[in-house]
Amino acid sequence: MTRPTNNFQFYRGDTKVFSLSFATVAGRPIDITGHELWFTMKQTASDPDSAAVLQKRIVFPATSASVAGSGALLLDSTETSVIEPGIYLYDMQKVIPGIPGDPGTPPVVATFISGRIQVLPDITRSNGA
Repeated sequence: MTRPTNNFQFYRGDTKVFSLSFATVAGRPIDITGHELWFTMKQTASDPDSAAVLQKRIVFPATSASVAGSGALLLDSTETSVIEPGIYLYDMQKVIPGIPGDPGTPPVVATFISGRIQVLPDITRSNGA
């Protein structure tokens, strides 16, 4: 199966929101309550995660949006303001935790999108605070 590749750009110091929707092949929403989303942004694919330019993990909350397969990843201005302008690689993974209390069930990890992100230089460096 080919994974979609999507390229994005944003200005350093700006807030970036990724709106996400998860559904079966038949189009039925997947309940993502309790699933994790891992976002990793690196200079090269071979960099260890510890050297990531930005790495963020969120857990989708128990809301009607999560039950309907919808969620969002927010990169706030304080997170993006420390990134040097340039072109980076990124991916997003959805992680379904193993069965609680059963160490024999590993999490299910699926990379669902990857590509390049261009961080553009900002002119205004104040974030309004």
